[in-house]
Amino acid sequence: MFRIKFNDICFISNKKQIYSSKIILFFYGIGCCSHDFEFLFRNQIYKEQLIIAELPGHNNLTNYRDNLLAYSKKIYLFLKKKNIKEITLFGHSLGGIIPILLVKNFLRKKIGIKKFINYEGNLTVHDTETLTKKTISYNRNDFIKHKFSKLVGLCKISDKKFLNYWSESLQKTSPLKFYDFSSECVKLSETKELLSFFRIFFKFKVYIYGEKTKLKIPNYSFGSVRLKIKNSGHFSFFEDRVEFSRIFNQLILKKI
Repeated sequence: MFRIKFNDICFISNKKQIYSSKIILFFYGIGCCSHDFEFLFRNQIYKEQLIIAELPGHNNLTNYRDNLLAYSKKIYLFLKKKNIKEITLFGHSLGGIIPILLVKNFLRKKIGIKKFINYEGNLTVHDTETLTKKTISYNRNDFIKHKFSKLVGLCKISDKKFLNYWSESLQKTSPLKFYDFSSECVKLSETKELLSFFRIFFKFKVYIYGEKTKLKIPNYSFGSVRLKIKNSGHFSFFEDRVEFSRIFNQLILKKI
């Protein structure tokens, strides 16, 4: 894999440079890193170039300053500089917020959006209840100095394999950015604007979720095609990479 740098942000691809004006832009969730998804490059059956965007403060990156909006703006400037004409957006968990901020505040009709695939992205306040809301219930300094390392340790010794895998990426994540992104995630999800924009603006979109995930709002609320990943939950890319790859490739190729 190759790192493509732009200012102080970083992208991962299987090519040294951007070779196509049509790309798949992939945003992972909080505490993950590009390494968790490198298996996708081994099974490419589509023409677009796959690019995974690294979150600030993740995968041992030290760019701690950007909030989600500032980060989204840098993504836009990168796309503009590289003369990208069309993008397929994929967002998991917290990463599901970034395409919305990107399109709502910067892109609009400047670059074509082929489709938006949202995998349990944070669209409502219910999506924050398991992790991010609990994170910010702690004092910020206490979480950064003590609670985060405890979270890593619990995931490391868990009898659930997907948490063991996640712990490896958590160890490469800045506790400061984990807390601050959690705080932003909760605030944005509470406004109800994320789900509304997802429903109204994106013409071609799909919401995917794990079979083990308990959705707190009715399926019709997403205003899109829904697809269930069997025998998995929020971390299907750890639980069953073969199935995740199959569905990812299917959705990239399929007209929604």
